[in-house]
This record gives sequence, C-alpha cells and structure tokens, in this order.
Amino acid sequence: MKKSGDDSFDSVSCSGPDAAFVVLDRAGSGHLHQSCVDVAGTEYDYYDSGDGGEGAICVGTKGADTAHAVNSAQKGDCLTDTNGSNVQKVDCNNSRAIDRVLDRRDTTSFMPDAACSSVAGTQSTYSYVLKAKKGIGAMGTGVVFCLIPKGSDATRTVDNAKVGDCLKKLSADDLEVTDCASPDADYKILNSLPDKSFCDRVSGTIATYSYQRPGTIALPAVLCLGAAR
Repeated sequence: MKKSGDDSFDSVSCSGPDAAFVVLDRAGSGHLHQSCVDVAGTEYDYYDSGDGGEGAICVGTKGADTAHAVNSAQKGDCLTDTNGSNVQKVDCNNSRAIDRVLDRRDTTSFMPDAACSSVAGTQSTYSYVLKAKKGIGAMGTGVVFCLIPKGSDATRTVDNAKVGDCLKKLSADDLEVTDCASPDADYKILNSLPDKSFCDRVSGTIATYSYQRPGTIALPAVLCLGAAR
C-alpha cells in the first residue's frame, strides 16, 4: 500500500517502488485478533468492507521487524529504552533491555498512561497508540505498558510501602523497601501525609520522601522518615 494524502491508503503492487506499507492482517469479529493493536507491527488501522470481509485493516511499514514489534510485548517481556525513537520488544537477557513489562493495558489517546495507576510497582509507562485515519472509523486505540527497570523487584517499590516499613537508598532520589533488621536499612516510615510540611510535627522525622505512581492524577504521597534503628 501507499499513502494517499493524509487520511487514506491506496493498494499498489508490493514490488513497486512506492509500496511503503503492507496489510498485516484484518482484525475484529471472525478474525484471530479483535483489535489491530494486537497484530505485531501495526501502525495504522482503519475500517473497510471488501473481499476480506468486514473489520479493521491492520497496516504496518513494509519490511519492518514484526518479531520485535513493541506492540507484541506481553507481561514479563522487556523493552528497549522507551526514550528512544525505535522502541522494541527484546529478551530480558539482551543488553539492550531496559524495562520489564509488569502489565499491558488497553488505552486510548486520551490519558494513555492512566490505566497503569493501579498496577503496583510501576515506575514508568510507555503507550503505543495506533494512528487513526480521519473519517473512516479508527478511534486512536492502543496499549500502555506498565514498566519497571528489568532487574527491580516490583514488591519492593516505595508505592508498596506502609507505615512501619523500612527503606534503603538506591540512589540520591530512589528508595526501596527492605527488612528493618537488614544492615542496609536507612529509614523507617513514620507516617504518610499529604504535604511534607506536616512531617515537621511527626516526632523523629529526619527526612521526607514524595512519590507519585505514573498515571495517577492525585497529589504525590509524602512519607515522613525516621532512622531505621
């Protein structure tokens, strides 16, 4: 296929010089996939009825590596640097793997990362929203990946912590839950409050830490921290 203006495609010979895109599959009722976002490598979807039957036509770049297409990633898979221009699904042992997928959620172009707000351990998100074609039924649907650095333990992130738990420093700006009897315990959580100024009234507070799970619109939570021992 080739682009026809901004809003459509024309069918051309796949061996032609202007064949920049390819039909990967159809999706919908009666097809293997209900949505084109589940067809590896899909960039565009639009709706049509023709010889292939009714449903969404899933279009991707001709010659693209669909085996590593980011929209094929599932829970437990890893992704390359999501700040890059060509994010891919890779084996978690691959040196290019940066983040591990904690969950994969359906989303849209409106607040795409909000679906990860309930996924404990999420440290960042990456959304993949299909490019919608005007006037032909596509809705800008996609998926959002709830991510954590590939070597991290999702049960030990700060959003899992509660009052009385202990934390250790991972870096100047990052903490992780640890056993209070562990020699690496740096802080104990004394309270959780809506503003760090309130921690001034909590006896024993030596530091504060605020965090906000990606995708949430609520104010950040503030932990009042005391010495671990």
